[in-house]
Amino acid sequence: MSVRPHAPAATVSPRAVRLAMATSSLVMLAGLLLPAVRTWRHWSLEHQAMEEMARISAGIHQFMADTGLTPTRARNGDPRGAMRLLGPGLIAEGAYYYPDRHQSGLQEHLVENSPQGRQQPGYGGWNGPYVTPLTADPWGFAYVLIAYPLARADDRDCVLVSAGPNRRMDGTYASPRDVIAAGDDLVYVVVDKSRSAAAPLR
Repeated sequence: MSVRPHAPAATVSPRAVRLAMATSSLVMLAGLLLPAVRTWRHWSLEHQAMEEMARISAGIHQFMADTGLTPTRARNGDPRGAMRLLGPGLIAEGAYYYPDRHQSGLQEHLVENSPQGRQQPGYGGWNGPYVTPLTADPWGFAYVLIAYPLARADDRDCVLVSAGPNRRMDGTYASPRDVIAAGDDLVYVVVDKSRSAAAPLR
């Protein structure tokens, strides 16, 4: 009976071992860094949206100081007929939006003085443009100014809303109650009309 000799054991070079260890370390490091990068990106875009809404809000306040009016003139001339003003961009799912006489654009009030159209008289005392450039939110959707509290005598806050990263408005901003942000919506209070605040408009 003949005995076969054992095959020599495969040897692994130290270089291959170092390479495998470096590769596994990189994979683990990527697993740790990727969530952090995503979180930073998410925060960065939200911060950008809030800064943009603050800029629009400042423009609205300057508009009101110059004209003594609210940016709520409708296309038919009703001084308090525009209750929702949209910026440029896509309209988010669930947005409080109806293409009716109460709808207007931020552009016509803050960038141009044409609330009733370019061939009609604008606001007296208008000294804009008040916001340039006027852009969509970081996700490509329109900022929405809920102007109803400026157009009517009630204690709701006038707010700007961005649909946020999920590109859907999760809150009900047409509610008669105080605005509560829902989901990942971003809400910026333009005019605080609460009784405890020294609101410029009441």
